Amino acid sequence: MKNILVNDKGSVRFIEMNRPDFRNAFHPEMIAELTTVFKAVKEDTTIRAVVLSGAGKSFSAGADLTYMKSMAQFSEEQNIQDSRQLFAMFSEAFSCPVPVFGRVHGHVMGGAMGLISICDVVVAEASTQFAFSEVKLGLVPAVISPFVLSKASLSLASQWMLTGQIFTVTEAQQMGLVHYVGAENKIEEHLQKCIDSVLAAGPEAMKETKRLIRKVWQQSLAVTSPIAEEAIKVIAHRRVSAEGQEGLQSFFQKRKPAWCESIKE
Repeated sequence: MKNILVNDKGSVRFIEMNRPDFRNAFHPEMIAELTTVFKAVKEDTTIRAVVLSGAGKSFSAGADLTYMKSMAQFSEEQNIQDSRQLFAMFSEAFSCPVPVFGRVHGHVMGGAMGLISICDVVVAEASTQFAFSEVKLGLVPAVISPFVLSKASLSLASQWMLTGQIFTVTEAQQMGLVHYVGAENKIEEHLQKCIDSVLAAGPEAMKETKRLIRKVWQQSLAVTSPIAEEAIKVIAHRRVSAEGQEGLQSFFQKRKPAWCESIKE
């Protein structure tokens, strides 16, 4: 694989997004590769835990700029198909039968918020920054919303999704999306302790526990229900809407979108 590094240490599978020059931003190839590697975990009964991380200075900046430019030219039907592939990636990771640990740093933006939402445990460096940046582009965090909202505080998620503001690791922890915060060496120690605890537990008991957790989780905001289909259609429509097109074009042209205003005197 070109965009993902996979390394097994005993029964732990380390999955690293490997586009450091692009801050591990999503594009179709990486989305397909992540979907494939999580499918492979299901098929390998020797794997007892997964660690998901990003190479370079950031965990992931969300969507790749070139990918975003191509999306702006898609028809609504093409955007629906594209969004289905993105949803399939999150769904495959969400249904991983073993514990998934997220090891995050740098920036976690846009669609990458969906990735940390499917993780069972997230450890983050203290300087990590987060954002649901979609509304700034006239878009909607639609595909990731079933995964985020079934895990995070609804009140706090509303604040950050509606404003599109960057927020801190402490605020991400308050939402329930991050579990441990520390310096780089400290989060590595904590991650190792978590892995050791998982490996000390009964493998089948661990899988059954996760299956039950996911069952309750799915019922709380049915990830596989019509909500998912609606989310896919919403983002596809927003991408081709006049507002979505203006948001994307203003971003590429490095100017404020037409709707920006201020009430400052």
